[in-house]
Amino acid sequence: MIIEQKLQAWIQAGLALYRANPLMIESVLFDASQIGTPIFAGPTTVVDLEKYWLPDEYAGGMFRWGGQEFGIVSNTTQQLTLDGNASLVDPLTTTYYQIVPPAIKGLTELLQKKISVSSTFNQVPTEMPMITIRLEKDAQADVYIGESLKSSASNGVEFDIRQQAITGSYLLSVWAVNREAVLWMYAWLMTYALVSMPLFTSWGLYDVAFSGSDLDPAMQYLAERTYVRHFLLTVTRTERAVTTQQPIEWVSGLSLEILAYYQRFALTIPAME
Repeated sequence: MIIEQKLQAWIQAGLALYRANPLMIESVLFDASQIGTPIFAGPTTVVDLEKYWLPDEYAGGMFRWGGQEFGIVSNTTQQLTLDGNASLVDPLTTTYYQIVPPAIKGLTELLQKKISVSSTFNQVPTEMPMITIRLEKDAQADVYIGESLKSSASNGVEFDIRQQAITGSYLLSVWAVNREAVLWMYAWLMTYALVSMPLFTSWGLYDVAFSGSDLDPAMQYLAERTYVRHFLLTVTRTERAVTTQQPIEWVSGLSLEILAYYQRFALTIPAME
């Protein structure tokens, strides 16, 4: 299995999926502070005493409540200032509100652009924005090489099947000329990988692990406005090697000769099916 090519097709399919379903993008930057139940809703104000927002972290975002949407002008630790009258919403017909952070708009616009995906050995990007895929390392896992050996036969041919678990680390690097774009794309990649766990299992991958880093030795040789974040995908797969033996010569018959003192017998017994 060539994992790099599978990952390239996987990312391209994911980009197409999220472009076709923009509502899925809102889950990328979700956290628990974005939903709740207000204790007060005035003409331009909503208050939730259970929240501890950062000042103006949701300014420019969207407030959804009761099937209506209101722009967020600013916020304090427990109060949202809205562009609209949230008091007109019937609190008996709806309980929870949702805050859509302003970064969702930027991520949605970014995903609509062309994002190149390459599985060739890219140490530096050739386009922007771009996601590059390369192998960090392969290493044997579970058992030592040569321990797993099974033999079988089919249609007169003997097979020796050797299996080996290989743990590979694949570096998925997100490149862009905008730092926020790199952070958004990295968050999307992490979310997409999480929802793709059943897909990885169908490929025969197991012990899947994620990690990430901003460190890159190539950054000192790139242009000043080049940003990168690396997503390290570590998976274990089973590699198989099959060798064949010489064809088996089937027994077509059995000859039996009995020599007695007074009589000689010669008998041919046909092979059994």
